[in-house]
Amino acid sequence: MKKGYGIFGKPYEIMLKNDLHDEASIDHELMRNMVLLDEESCQTLYTKPARPDMKKHELYAFAQQFKADCDRQSIRNVLDYTSGIALKYDVDFKDMLFGGTEKEILRRGTDWCADMARVGAVLLQCLDIPCRIITLADLNKAYNGHVAGEAYYEGHYGVVDFIYGYRFYADKPVSAYEILQAPDILSACPDSYRGLFSAVGVSDYDPLDASNDYSISKPNDYSMKIIYTEHKDKWFMGEAD
Repeated sequence: MKKGYGIFGKPYEIMLKNDLHDEASIDHELMRNMVLLDEESCQTLYTKPARPDMKKHELYAFAQQFKADCDRQSIRNVLDYTSGIALKYDVDFKDMLFGGTEKEILRRGTDWCADMARVGAVLLQCLDIPCRIITLADLNKAYNGHVAGEAYYEGHYGVVDFIYGYRFYADKPVSAYEILQAPDILSACPDSYRGLFSAVGVSDYDPLDASNDYSISKPNDYSMKIIYTEHKDKWFMGEAD
């Protein structure tokens, strides 16, 4: 199985290694350990997950407000909450902070997908719904990545997007692998979003691991150039050389 920063090819490897999170943070650890979702890895990745006891997590009590009569509705409640935060967030990129604990992320707010994916995954895990992190990349465009989640409920994995509020479901949860195999599942989504599912990396996240580093960072020079340069979805910092 392919694993690590380079699973999407060299240009994205350079981009991910230059990610604005602190190099020692859990955010980089998730990228270093992500597994490319493909025919080789799918059998290993789609086994029944463990359910960690999240009662000791600092967001456990807070998360219970989202619990509903069924997991599907609990997920919808969490998605409405996280996407609502992202929609209302209005801070200039250069002034944003990144990383930290999920509680710190919620306190300051964010519309940064990687940070919100961790928040959403933790809230669902606190509701006894296993959830892992998925990293997406549009291999046909430069600098087009996204981070979402894949929750396990009703006996299946299903993609959940904590920024856009998407929960893919068709008689049962729809997994990232199913979307890779049948992209028309996303026919109702914008083309820019559909393209993100050209490649997927999967990362397990244990919020209770005492070794997790929750350092907070600011934008770095690399990310500032991406955000403030009209690159027209083309690599311009030597990534594709």
